Amino acid sequence: MRPHRTLVVALCLPLLACYEEPVRDHLHIHFAPGPAIVVTAIRDIAPPSSASDNPAVEERTDEARTDLASGWDRWSRSFSDLGAIADRSTIERHDGQARRGIHSALLDSFRPIERLLGNEGLSALYNETGSVRELQLHPTGAGQATRQQRAMFDASLTVWSKEVSAYLQAATALYAYLDEAPERAVPCISHVFDIHAEESGPMTDREDDLVRELKPTMERVAEVLLIDTGQAYSLNELSRLVFDTFQGRLTIALDGPIVDLEGFVEGEAFIERPPVSLWNSLESMVGQWLEPDLVTALVRPGPDEFQPEPDPVSFASLGRRWAPPPDPATVELELRDRLQPSPLYLVRWQTRPPIEDEDEVYEAALQMLRTAEQNLPD
Repeated sequence: MRPHRTLVVALCLPLLACYEEPVRDHLHIHFAPGPAIVVTAIRDIAPPSSASDNPAVEERTDEARTDLASGWDRWSRSFSDLGAIADRSTIERHDGQARRGIHSALLDSFRPIERLLGNEGLSALYNETGSVRELQLHPTGAGQATRQQRAMFDASLTVWSKEVSAYLQAATALYAYLDEAPERAVPCISHVFDIHAEESGPMTDREDDLVRELKPTMERVAEVLLIDTGQAYSLNELSRLVFDTFQGRLTIALDGPIVDLEGFVEGEAFIERPPVSLWNSLESMVGQWLEPDLVTALVRPGPDEFQPEPDPVSFASLGRRWAPPPDPATVELELRDRLQPSPLYLVRWQTRPPIEDEDEVYEAALQMLRTAEQNLPD
């Protein structure tokens, strides 16, 4: 096999521009030893320049900034009803415009958080038995999408399923070729990712054709995270509005080792409720028809600075598995099946012994409140 100078044109995935959603919410609950619980909510709003001449996005972010500045945003109203022992709220302004709202509250009971979560589409049950704590969350109600948004989502999902099917076909073709020529994995993967190791080198004509067919399909799959001109939401955001009862990110920090976990996923020193979204459904399909997956290795919902940069040499060394690629109808059925919230999110953990000195307990809890924003999961 004689490599030649590749003719593949570098294709930058849309993500390399920006996949940051215009309005982002994050609710974090931090359990401490004893009765102290600190709950923090953050709303981030993209700058006006992010609208990119899209009036629908501009209207959406303008409304969010106005609500935040006036105290009528989602979290200001909820936190005012918590009856907190102590609380902190700040608004960050950039060039005079509200861009970030941060609310933290110190509580000595989980009951106010039960009410807050109930208003946000999650029924919460919290129990303590001896040194064991247990939290259960159950989705309640339906998503927040309008009838028009639901119809738009249904039509768009059918189109996107065709793109996912085309991507799986192109990726399978590349993997089938690499089964025959595994020594060519590094140059091929390097050109797919546009990340070139010293040993990547040029590609053959056949490899050039395979990569040229694959890369546009990856772009079109990644476009689910972008907002079309004239629309206020990306298709991924629409999927959450249609199917998820809780809008935003939900993370929980525990004060002891986990005994049992269901529905949640573990992070570094926290657990998280996975979002109900098209992108999360796509990630959960990894291994069903293709593994490792190329798109989800290179693309992540979020701002530019949090985008992954996989090592093509390491990626090329992973074991590859593939199955006959599905047709678009099969892809759509699979995605719809995965777009359902888990009926139960449960965590049971062993709590640490509380501090006995009441003054020390209170000071430690206040310190948690003061540093709540700095201790949020990335």
